[in-house]
Amino acid sequence: MSLNNLLNHHEFGLYEKRLCFLLFLSSIPNIFPTMQVIVNQYTPPHSCDLTKQVKQFGSTANESLEEFMFNITIPFETNVLSGTKKRSSCNQYNVSLQSIQSFILGKVNSSYFLNQNTSTNIVPCTSFQFQGEEKSAVTEFGLICNQAWQRPLFTTMFMLGMLISSFLGGFISDRIGRKVTFLVFTYAQFVIALITSFVNNTILYGIMVFLAGASTLVNYAAASVIGSEFVHPDLRSFTYFALGMGYGVGYMLLAPVMYFIRDWRWFMRFAALVGVPYISYIWLIDETPAWLAANKKYKQLRNVLNKISEMNQKKKTREELMETLSLKTSVMETSSYSWMEIFKSLTMMGRLIIVGFSWLAVSMTYFAISFNSNNLSGDRFMNVFYAGAMELLSVAGCYFFVQYCGRRKSYMISMGVCGISIALSPFATKWNGELVVFISMLSKLMSGLTFALIFIYTLEIFPRYYRHFLLGICSSCARLGGIISPYIIYAGEEGETIAPSLCMAGITLLSVALYLFLPETNGQPLPQSVEDAVKMKGILNFTCFASAKHSRKEETKNLKEQL
Repeated sequence: MSLNNLLNHHEFGLYEKRLCFLLFLSSIPNIFPTMQVIVNQYTPPHSCDLTKQVKQFGSTANESLEEFMFNITIPFETNVLSGTKKRSSCNQYNVSLQSIQSFILGKVNSSYFLNQNTSTNIVPCTSFQFQGEEKSAVTEFGLICNQAWQRPLFTTMFMLGMLISSFLGGFISDRIGRKVTFLVFTYAQFVIALITSFVNNTILYGIMVFLAGASTLVNYAAASVIGSEFVHPDLRSFTYFALGMGYGVGYMLLAPVMYFIRDWRWFMRFAALVGVPYISYIWLIDETPAWLAANKKYKQLRNVLNKISEMNQKKKTREELMETLSLKTSVMETSSYSWMEIFKSLTMMGRLIIVGFSWLAVSMTYFAISFNSNNLSGDRFMNVFYAGAMELLSVAGCYFFVQYCGRRKSYMISMGVCGISIALSPFATKWNGELVVFISMLSKLMSGLTFALIFIYTLEIFPRYYRHFLLGICSSCARLGGIISPYIIYAGEEGETIAPSLCMAGITLLSVALYLFLPETNGQPLPQSVEDAVKMKGILNFTCFASAKHSRKEETKNLKEQL
């Protein structure tokens, strides 16, 4: 059914349209804590700072002396991939000031330094100078060279925050309500951004990065639950579409904000100040009728339902509104549904492992590409803008593409293209830097499309009473993929890009092949029980392997009896 037919067929009045617009606006600032890594941990070109050494020569110091000292002090290093040589950004030759003084006085010539400067005479730089006007946590805390290992660690802490909140977010939302959870964690991400802008050491910075990861995921998840519980089930994907579009718009706005705010502390303060308009959400957003009904808050429920009726200018009885919102359902004894039914079924277990692995693969590629935009050739601000445009296209593409190609085929096509692109990217650097940017943006488009797709697909292949529990497991797998991604980037920064790229491509393409075991759900009724879910077949089936294993056991048993 087309979007227009859905909107006309089901209740989607002024209240629901207004809600989707508010959710769209709420997801725009989510990009700032999520992508703060490409601002706060930006590493500009740098080299050993020889200024102090030059100044020690007093009146004899000049530009030619500084250039001479740079040439005799900074060694060349060879890029493993391209074979090109460049000056080291972390090491220098151990040249004494006395020998330079002797050169100035004419006691030794330049060949003296050629004999002294060998690989055994290299020491780490004691101070650094950075190119450009950007000020980041990297330049301020010295997270380069011997301390560069801390950069992926901080990104990992952000992902750990998301991992822990993926377990706790649903519990908190069920206990205190969707609206309160949404507001608390929305305001928390703005407060955390403000506090981050004042930290003065790496320990506090790491703690705030962890809290930022925890707050942004719960905020986004609570917004999606609010949207899904206010509209008809057939229109829930539209609320996800609105949230995704808001996130994409924020991604594109990130580029000009980065361009005009070159100091990471002021960037974080800006990320905090954009939260001021969202104070109005205390009055604009309502608690969902589903949560109010489940917690027997009937007075608040009546007020919300009346507000919906008045805003939509359609006078309906309370029972009619409850039925529209899919709240008038018989309460089933969920205790009769054992979680062990999932783990006893070979098909369900295999399906869960494959889907969880696909979440890991998608998250790993998505964040590795997103966080690596600073390392691409060309203008880094335009690269971020292009990535934001790909985010918008991926959300729009997912919403319409899956309606025509189906869920499984869409995943296999998009991740197949993504895997091949990732495998080609390290070799493309030898040909053209702009080609690498194109391949990266194509991979970003495909991974973003798949990220939106697997959320919908996961809910459609598992039984009703296990969906949210299994979705939480899959979300945790995604966080593990996110934890891996910064180390892939770090390996590339150290000069080795082929191995991590091929490894990431292999994981991506393996997830594509495994999807042959999963069913197509487009146009199919959602499974209500484990039996219904097992009946949904893929191109390949787990039962084939189970039958083959059973047959081998029977053959072995018959052979033993004959002997």
